[in-house]
Amino acid sequence: MSDRKRIVIIDDTDANRYVLRKILLSQPDFDILEAGSGSAGLELINDQTSLVIIDINLPDMSGFELIQAIEKKLDQNKMPAIINISATFVSGKDKAMGLNQGAQAYLTHPINRDEVLATISSLLKSSTRLASIENQRNVAIARSENLEAEKIMLERFMRSLNHDLRSPLTAATMVASLMRRTPARRTDDMLKLLEENLQRMNQMITNVLDISHTSLGGGVKLHGEKLSLGTLLGEAISNLRIQVQNEITLTLESPEQHVYWDKHALLRIVDNLVINAAKHGTPDTRIDVSQMMSAERIVLCVRNQGRMPDEVLVNLATPYFISTRSDDRGWGLGLPIVKALCESFGGHAEFKNIDDHVVVEVHLPSTVPPT
Repeated sequence: MSDRKRIVIIDDTDANRYVLRKILLSQPDFDILEAGSGSAGLELINDQTSLVIIDINLPDMSGFELIQAIEKKLDQNKMPAIINISATFVSGKDKAMGLNQGAQAYLTHPINRDEVLATISSLLKSSTRLASIENQRNVAIARSENLEAEKIMLERFMRSLNHDLRSPLTAATMVASLMRRTPARRTDDMLKLLEENLQRMNQMITNVLDISHTSLGGGVKLHGEKLSLGTLLGEAISNLRIQVQNEITLTLESPEQHVYWDKHALLRIVDNLVINAAKHGTPDTRIDVSQMMSAERIVLCVRNQGRMPDEVLVNLATPYFISTRSDDRGWGLGLPIVKALCESFGGHAEFKNIDDHVVVEVHLPSTVPPT
């Protein structure tokens, strides 16, 4: 931001403007503009104007009327400092009127150079202090609003997380209670059901911890191993076909490609994307998963029918955001986890609407970064 000060002199007497201009030009950081009438001066005044010196007796309007016109033209917080000036002695009543209209100081001709510069310096310092205070106030208001929004999102997140945790917890408790009361029913199926619900709870807790760690500036630690891309994605989709009712298609451009990835992390990415598509997309419609190469990177694409409002789409990977929409639509950590994992891989995720479909593209290098 420039430190130069834009000062407008409005006086219909050439000699008066000359004297003021000569005094002000002695200051290297002043840009001086002049006008001989109120209407011409008003044209020169904008929200970058620091100070206006106004003769109270102009040919087309009084100095008081000009101040009112400036107030109408500019927002109140953009008003420049104003000095009223007169060629004759001004009564206390007239000075009071000018001050009440918005002037901050009064000068009379013949003017004294030191008095003019001291008055201007004082007014500009006051304006700078007021602008700084106003800026601090606006920053404080913005922070307060952000904190309130984060508080609301966190409260909804906690309610939704509580709801989601209770579901597998209740199921696991019922299974354990049933097996305790009826040992004969302690079958492999019951044990598998118990294990699955405990794993669901463990995954939720892992997601929360990963997001917390990522938000503090750390990434998700990955452990790479050599994997067949086709086998890995085929396994992921086979497991997902059991979990969701939607039809899932898989198209691979490079099924023989080998990657050095963290298998568990990649499965979490695919699981979260497909489950999110099933939960938030158009019910009972197909989910298409595809893989392609782009600029030596592997691109995984999940496409489902539906459309997200743009303001929602932009925030899909923001922790807690989805939970602010409704408690029965998920608690909003699936896609943030995808984003965090992709970044830990050294890649990124893109979310967009294309032809009434929600499309998520994951761009990953073929090798995870060294830890």
